[in-house]
Amino acid sequence: MARVGKFLHSNSVTASKTLAVSFDANVRHDHVLTSGGFTPSSRYLGVVNGLEILLTDAGTPATVTVRICKDPTGNIAVVPDTQATLAAGISDATIKCATFKIDLPIEQDQLTAGNTTLYVFAKVNSITGAPKLMTSTITWQE
Repeated sequence: MARVGKFLHSNSVTASKTLAVSFDANVRHDHVLTSGGFTPSSRYLGVVNGLEILLTDAGTPATVTVRICKDPTGNIAVVPDTQATLAAGISDATIKCATFKIDLPIEQDQLTAGNTTLYVFAKVNSITGAPKLMTSTITWQE
C-alpha cells in the first residue's frame, strides 16, 4: 500500500569546521538525505523545512550566513545566502546558535551517485578567535 501524508525527516552532522568571513568550499557539512531510514526512489521531490546550526568558540560574530547547495563546491545553490542573528548561550556565551526557516521545495535524482546529499556552507560577519561550525541539522519532508 502506498504511503499517504507528510513524512518528516532530519539529518544532523557534527564536525568541527572553522569559519571565516567568506565561504570556503572545504568548510561545509555534508547532509546525506537517505540516512535515517529514508529509501530513495529515482526522483526526490520534497521540502527542506529548516536548518539549525550550533557554533562553538564563537567569539564576537553577531550573524551567520548559510548557503545550501547540491554540489560540494558550492556552485549549485538550492537555498541562496541567508543570514540570521546568532543567539549566544545563557551560561556560555562562546556557544551560539541560529535557526533558519526554509520551506523550499527541492528536486534531486537520487539514483545518481552523489545526488542524495545537500551541502551546508556557512560564514560569519566578523572573526575574533576561531568560531567553529560544530553541528547542523536539516529537517525535511517528503
